[in-house]
Amino acid sequence: MRFKGRTIAVLVAGAALTVSGGYLAAADQTPAEIIKARQDHFKDMGRSMKAIVDQLKSGSIDKTVVTEAAKKVADYSKQIPTWFPKGSGPESGVKTLAKPEIWEKPADFQAAAEKLPPEADKLVEAAATGDAAMIGAQLQATGKTCGGCHKPFRVPPPDEH
Repeated sequence: MRFKGRTIAVLVAGAALTVSGGYLAAADQTPAEIIKARQDHFKDMGRSMKAIVDQLKSGSIDKTVVTEAAKKVADYSKQIPTWFPKGSGPESGVKTLAKPEIWEKPADFQAAAEKLPPEADKLVEAAATGDAAMIGAQLQATGKTCGGCHKPFRVPPPDEH
């Protein structure tokens, strides 16, 4: 248990540093550029999740494909808070599915975002086993955690209504 507590503390500290760094790096970009990059990252993350699903459906899992896709999800999961600097929401005038609640309730958003990295890291561990049942179960848990952020902080896309 001690290791877990230290790991969480390190992740939280790292997230705080990452968030502050994200705000500084984003200062050189227009809101449109920030939103486009954010959307591209989420699409790439979705493609990685789909790659895992496709491997599970194939009946013959390529551990390298699944592990690399899971690593990408895990890497992105740690960056998400940095993708939402002030000024990159609906007020920017740029089309975005990000709800104003992200900036109105930053502590709630941060807390929701911090739930994803541990699940994504478990997905990497499951992927490395090559065990379809284990990968499938953790993919579902990771996806559920992603979805936990969608309702409070994301406008459903037109195809999800």
